[in-house]
Amino acid sequence: MQTQNSEAPSGIVLLAKVPGATSFSSLSSIKKALSTSKVGHTGTLDSFADGLLVVLVGKLTRLVPHITGFDKTYLALIEFGKETDTLDPTGQVIRTGQIPTRAQVEAVMPQFKGEIDQVPPVYSAIHVGGGKRASELARQGKSAEIPARKITIYDIKLLDFQDKYALVEVSCSKGTYIRALARDIAAACSSCAHLAALRRTRVGPFELKDGAGAEDLGEFSISGLTRKAAVSESEEESEDSSRSASAFFPKIRQSLRDMDENLARFCGFIPVRLSELGANTYANGRPLKKSHFYYPAGTKIGENAQLAVFYPQGAFAGVVEKNKGRLNYGFVIPRKKDFTVYSWEQIADGRLNAKWKEQGTALTVGSFDGPHFGHEALFQAALAQENLVPGVLVFARSLSGLKNPSDYEGDVATLSQKLAFFEQKGFSFAVVIDFSRDFAAMEGRDFLSRLISTCNMKFLVEGKDFRCGHKGAADVSQILEFSRQHYFAFLAVAPVLYEEKRISSSRIRKALLEGDFSPAEDMLHHSFSIDCAGWEWTTEGDGFKARKSGIQLWPKDGKYSVLAETTGKSVAAECIIRNGSLFLHKEKLEENIVISLTFTYT
Repeated sequence: MQTQNSEAPSGIVLLAKVPGATSFSSLSSIKKALSTSKVGHTGTLDSFADGLLVVLVGKLTRLVPHITGFDKTYLALIEFGKETDTLDPTGQVIRTGQIPTRAQVEAVMPQFKGEIDQVPPVYSAIHVGGGKRASELARQGKSAEIPARKITIYDIKLLDFQDKYALVEVSCSKGTYIRALARDIAAACSSCAHLAALRRTRVGPFELKDGAGAEDLGEFSISGLTRKAAVSESEEESEDSSRSASAFFPKIRQSLRDMDENLARFCGFIPVRLSELGANTYANGRPLKKSHFYYPAGTKIGENAQLAVFYPQGAFAGVVEKNKGRLNYGFVIPRKKDFTVYSWEQIADGRLNAKWKEQGTALTVGSFDGPHFGHEALFQAALAQENLVPGVLVFARSLSGLKNPSDYEGDVATLSQKLAFFEQKGFSFAVVIDFSRDFAAMEGRDFLSRLISTCNMKFLVEGKDFRCGHKGAADVSQILEFSRQHYFAFLAVAPVLYEEKRISSSRIRKALLEGDFSPAEDMLHHSFSIDCAGWEWTTEGDGFKARKSGIQLWPKDGKYSVLAETTGKSVAAECIIRNGSLFLHKEKLEENIVISLTFTYT
């Protein structure tokens, strides 16, 4: 896996190229505006042409081959009666002929719609015998046999016709030469022609109107183009060099956009989203699992696939390749966020943010399965400590499940849900503890000493029934005595009651398993949601089906109203749970990544 300087930009710039500039030279303003040398365009435009260049920056340059293959749309000004050797206005006239009528042009155009054979121009980048470009041989006065190749013209329209000029709009596949199309249309009319002007208006889902500098381009019409005086080479350079001015740079910076899920599909990727736990694994380059991702509803992911990965909040994270069922890193774009997740091993190795350690931390430790309203006083106390960095230590799964796995029905919340909750509350970091044999054997005093040495713990808050260390030997009274000896503040919080009994994850778990959502919501202070990370949805009838996965509990079998949270919206739906499977009616979930199902009730 490769890493990248977090300050180096990665993204997509839509640039309106001006006539007279090469595609390569047009990139100089982007390099200067974004202070980067890593840029790549996704399809050249001849120097005489103008219009949309889709430019990839930073790590997204790895996606150039995917966007190069997009369909494109052009406006073309064809001048009949003269054919040049280059088939454009920069060449020498090599043939003249009669000018066809509008009716003749309209009559032949339908034969160019659909899949056709096209012979590329002699002056082109096509490699011919000996590996040389056709244009290189042409400049040397040598001829080369260029074979025809299949292209597709999706649509072609004659927009205007005046004197010897035709204004044509063409939507076509990759590899289409509009210069050659102008030549062939003229030949079908028993005439000859060259391309007088060309403008690219669309590349895949991208439009010229959204490009930086699009307003600088003049009107593309027969009258507008024919009125325009011939521009000298020096003036062309002046027009392009004006874009190096600092006034143009803000437009470029404002146009920098990220990859999104729709574009990912356009590129042939399957978009997936990381869970909070998955994001931490991904950022640290650790082995990836299916359960680290949310998948689109109804999208079957085979043994081999390319996945476009997005962070929980939607920013593009890079590419993962699935090869024979194994998930491998393609490239990673680092996550920009303040909340950091550590493993216990990382903390033990002294990897806590140095500034945070120097400042000192306010901590709370627990399973926090829910998290529920009974935990709220702990969180508020830790977050309220001025000048200390708030952090939470959380077990990877509920300790109840670890102690009694055979009788355990599942956790109320997944680790990913808990991490997302902690971030939203305002904690700066979380430490995830896998309750290993070595950790379980640690004495309470040793555990607290490690928090002091590795985190510079200056404040600890726990419930009055909290215990830590081997077999829970260290209770609140012992922790209080230890805190006085080692100069950190310790606060023990009284339990919170609901219907005269202590709120606990066990009570919430029992209510949910019975499908009794009202008391569960009262104790949680939010609705119960099933985390859909790792679920692979299959299409079945008029909906989607998934098998039970992970450690989170499901309510008893039955029919429920849910709010399906997707990457695009939240959709009210009906789900049926039966025999370890969940069926969800489609509603408006097509192609959306399903993140969670929140159970609602009346």
